Amino acid sequence: MTNLPTFVDRLIHLAYWYCTDFMVNLAARWHISYNEANTRILLLLIPGLTGLLLVARLLQWRQLRQLRRPSHPISR
Repeated sequence: MTNLPTFVDRLIHLAYWYCTDFMVNLAARWHISYNEANTRILLLLIPGLTGLLLVARLLQWRQLRQLRRPSHPISR
């Protein structure tokens, strides 16, 4: 028995069902097993995308830092 509200419990079960169905259909489309599809998505694609997003964010941070610096020193 869970202490979660009925709505949250149903939402969790529905999300699990949709994710599992998506992975089964993806595996069938790629002509591979369900376990191999899980491996490709969870161990390769998601960490790869996360790494690319981190690199993109670091590049943006560097560009913003350069834009905030004055282009020439102010002489007094």
